[in-house]
Amino acid sequence: MSKAVLTLGTFDGVHRGHQALFRQVVRRARALKAQSVALAFGMPPRHAGDPIVKPVLLTTLSEKIRAMKRLGIQRIQVLVFDRKTKSTPPEDFFTQTVVRKWHAREMVVGPKVAFGKNRAGRLGLLRRLGKKFGVRIHVVPVIGQGSTQVSSRRIRALLAAGHVESANALLGYPYSVEGKVIHGAGRGRRLGYPTANIDADPIKILPPGVFWVKVLGASTYPLSRREAERGGLDGLCNVGTRPTFTPNAHALHCEVFILRKTARLYGKTLRVVFLRRLRSERRFASPTALKRRIMKDVATARRWARV
Repeated sequence: MSKAVLTLGTFDGVHRGHQALFRQVVRRARALKAQSVALAFGMPPRHAGDPIVKPVLLTTLSEKIRAMKRLGIQRIQVLVFDRKTKSTPPEDFFTQTVVRKWHAREMVVGPKVAFGKNRAGRLGLLRRLGKKFGVRIHVVPVIGQGSTQVSSRRIRALLAAGHVESANALLGYPYSVEGKVIHGAGRGRRLGYPTANIDADPIKILPPGVFWVKVLGASTYPLSRREAERGGLDGLCNVGTRPTFTPNAHALHCEVFILRKTARLYGKTLRVVFLRRLRSERRFASPTALKRRIMKDVATARRWARV
């Protein structure tokens, strides 16, 4: 087994703080002619093993892996927070996984690192273990302070409130969701604005509201706004409960009206990239009133998109 430079975490969102970790891992791996490795939990440990009753993720596992590989991470071990992992002392995890399995020469972590039983593997213990086993420990500081501090928890809260622009600033790239286009009730078509209904992963957070978006093929996972805007189709996206037609509904639905005429999209898997919020969703007195509002929203989206 070749030597490795390794990092450890959940990395939900692969945000600016995670990207700083990965850049350091890749730099040190190149300097040592070693592998760049990430040990990544598939689910945040606090949700592992519990039934998920609401969306909790910024990135699905496949999205997270794609993003990490694009950032230069060569090997990824997906960790499952099961009964065995939960009961493993941090010293055992370090010796068995970090040292024996991956032959780590160096580790790159954040200041709030925690692993092993009762999350006892904090930075102080990690440094002592590193010194004992000859593993150099690098600590990358948290990005931002207070309300600007970059964290997955803060980004989730911003997205849950529909604040995609603030969330995108912390992510370092525009938030997106992927899903197959499925048949809906056909209300948009009857209003003159046929929409693609996106069957998004139910565990992934959907930001509520009306947005200017870019629509890309599923094979693309943009890690910058420039990349998202290159080649994508402009659209108007509504994420909500459709209160004009279903006032007692609670589940969020993602519907996109493409600003330019396109071929049939049913059955295709698309990625919707959230760029800018127009407004919150609300109930209208009639379908005609809703149609007038959609006309205004489409005009705004066209102006922003310059199409």
